[in-house]
Amino acid sequence: MKHSLTVSLKSQSIAVERFLRVVRHRGFDLTHFQLNMDDGQYHVAMTVDSDKPIYLLTTQLNKLVDVKNVTLENLQQQAM
Repeated sequence: MKHSLTVSLKSQSIAVERFLRVVRHRGFDLTHFQLNMDDGQYHVAMTVDSDKPIYLLTTQLNKLVDVKNVTLENLQQQAM
């Protein structure tokens, strides 16, 4: 399944590295990634793809000190 997320991070390059490491270690494939800086923080819009439940990723991202907010935008069934 594909999942679209919006994540707000501290504006430090190490925060982006930690965030991406969690995505990779949780077994999600990053299919879209857009990084913008606004109001002194990074805003990431991304799409991930995996058969795993999305809560496995969102709960881990919310535990990161550098992450301010994680929003699940939508869910869509992967085309077969």
